[in-house]
Amino acid sequence: MRKVLLILDGIVAKEFASTITNKYFNKNYYIFVSLDKNLLPTNQTEYYETYQFDPCSSRKLKEILSPQITDCYIITDQKEDREIIYNIIRSYSKNIQITMLGEFSPLTEDKQLNMICEYNVLSAKLFEKFPNVPRTAKYIGLGQGEIMQISVPFGSPYAYRSVGAIKQKKWKIAAIYRNNEMILPKYSTTIFPNDSLLLVGDPTTLWDIYHRIKEEIGQFPTPFGRDVVFYFDLTQSASLDSYIMQTLWLFDNFKNKRLHLCFFNPSSFEDIEKIKNLPQLDKKNISWHIEFYETSLKNIINKDKNSKNIGLILLDNFLFDHHKGFLFDLGIPLLKFGNSSLQNLTHSVVILPKNLEEAEKISSVVFDFSTQLGLKIRLYDFDPDSHYHEQAIDYYRHIEKVFEKKVELIQSDTINPIIWLNRQEHTLQILPLKKEVLQKSLWFSLTEVENLSMRLSNIPQLFIPLSV
Repeated sequence: MRKVLLILDGIVAKEFASTITNKYFNKNYYIFVSLDKNLLPTNQTEYYETYQFDPCSSRKLKEILSPQITDCYIITDQKEDREIIYNIIRSYSKNIQITMLGEFSPLTEDKQLNMICEYNVLSAKLFEKFPNVPRTAKYIGLGQGEIMQISVPFGSPYAYRSVGAIKQKKWKIAAIYRNNEMILPKYSTTIFPNDSLLLVGDPTTLWDIYHRIKEEIGQFPTPFGRDVVFYFDLTQSASLDSYIMQTLWLFDNFKNKRLHLCFFNPSSFEDIEKIKNLPQLDKKNISWHIEFYETSLKNIINKDKNSKNIGLILLDNFLFDHHKGFLFDLGIPLLKFGNSSLQNLTHSVVILPKNLEEAEKISSVVFDFSTQLGLKIRLYDFDPDSHYHEQAIDYYRHIEKVFEKKVELIQSDTINPIIWLNRQEHTLQILPLKKEVLQKSLWFSLTEVENLSMRLSNIPQLFIPLSV
C-alpha cells in the first residue's frame, strides 16, 4: 500500500477528494491537507489522516512529510501556490512522484514531476465527442495513442471483412463492441457497420488504420495502398498506346489516388519520344519514368515498394505470365489487361468459389471497384449436381442491400465457368489472389476454376489478396 499526500484547493480538488473517499479509499494510505475544511473527509478511517492548514507554510508542511510518502498530488487553482508547494516538497525529497494540476516552469529538469494542463484535458474530452474522430486512451498504458477505439461506418472497406482477412502488422484488433456487448474476436469473426473496434498498436500505424476504416465506398485500392502503378516492358511496344489509354481511363475513375507509369527495357527512340510527348501524362497526381538501367521487373517493383504505397499493379499478359510467382508473393492487387479494352466494360463477374470465406473476403472490393467504374455485378454459380453455393449467394444478397447495388445471379449445372467466361464480352473477372494455386501440378489445376481462369487472356482480370 502506497502512502499518498494530497494537497487540495478549489472545485476540482473537492471533486477529486470525493471520488477518492467514495471509491478508492482502501487502495492506498492518504494524507489530506487543505486550508478549507470542506475539502477534508469527515469520517475518520484507518486509511487516511487529515490536516487543516495552509500548505504554503513550509514549517507546517515539512512536519507531516516522511520518507514513506511515495506520491504527492498538488491540486490548486493558484499558480503561485503550486510553485511554492512544489519547492517545499522538493527541498525535502527529490524522489517523491509529484502530479500537479496546472503548469509552471521548474528551475531544473524534474523527471518525477507530471504536470496536467486542465485546458488540454477539457479540450481533449470535448474532442472525444466530435463525430468521425477516434477515441484514444489517455489515462491507461502509455497514453500516447497506442490504444484507440474506432466505429466502422457503412461503406467502409473494413465492413463485412473477417478479422483474419485483415493483415495486422504493428497493430491488433483487441475487441469488438456491438449492441452494448464486447466480443473477443476470432479469426472468423466478421466486422459489421456500426461496430466499434478497440485497437492496440503503434500510434502512427493506428492513425493510418483509422483513416482507412473511415473511408467510404469508392476508395479502392485502399486499404491495400494508395498508389496505382502501371508497369510495361517496351520490348512489347505494339500495344503500348492501348495500355496507356486504358490505364489513364481507369485512373480517372478512381478518387483521390496517385498514378505512376514505369516503362523499362526501352528498345527504340520512337517509343521514348512518344511517351515524353503524351500530354495526358502531364497531370496532377500522375508521374512516370523510363527505366534505362534496370531490366528486371522484380528489382524495379522491390525498389518502388520502398518509395510508394502500392495498392494496385497494372500489367499485360506478357509480364503476368513471366512473373506470376513473384507477383502473387507481393500480396498486392493485380489488374491484368485482356484483349478487350477497359473503356468498353459493362460488367464485372465473380465465379463463386467453393470456399465461402474467399467469397466474403473479396466482396467489399467487388462492390467498391464495380461502383467506381459503373459496372453491373454478376455472380456465376456452377455445380454439375446443382448443389449451389447458397451461403455465398445469401451473403452477396445482404451486401447488395447495404451498397444499394443489384447483383445478377447466373446458375448453371451444364456450362463450365471457363467456357462461359470465354463467351463474355465487355466483362472483367474479379477473383481471389492465391499464391498456393501456382504450387499445384498442372493436372490438379485442371479441376479448379481459379487456376484455369488465370490462364485466360481475352478478358481483363482483377486479382484480390485475401488479406490486407
